[in-house]
Amino acid sequence: MADRRLFITEDDTGLLQMLCWDFEELGYQVSTACCCHEALKAISTSHFDLALLDYNLPDGVGTELIQALHHRQPGLPVIVYSGAGPEAGAAEAVRKGACQFVTKPIGARALHAIFNSVLGGGLVLSGLC
Repeated sequence: MADRRLFITEDDTGLLQMLCWDFEELGYQVSTACCCHEALKAISTSHFDLALLDYNLPDGVGTELIQALHHRQPGLPVIVYSGAGPEAGAAEAVRKGACQFVTKPIGARALHAIFNSVLGGGLVLSGLC
């Protein structure tokens, strides 16, 4: 597998570091942000193959970033995840263009399987990419 460029937003620095290590071990090039403000800066200067957005961020919600990502990279697969469960924004995430909404905790290998499905053009339960 060629290196895939993955963008992750996550405000829990410990979880973010673990995800980075895990995804780098799986062959991803990982870029990160811990808030919407940082994410918007990263989005404006980089190209990604896939985005994993935390729903609850200190300065907003991850779904606010979907439009900016899709404006810069139309069709970019976006997955939103949250520890608060699907009632916290699953419908909103899919309505705004996310491929899927998943709940935490979820491991990197399970996310990797979802990513492979999405990047391979596969159907994902909560939506299409």
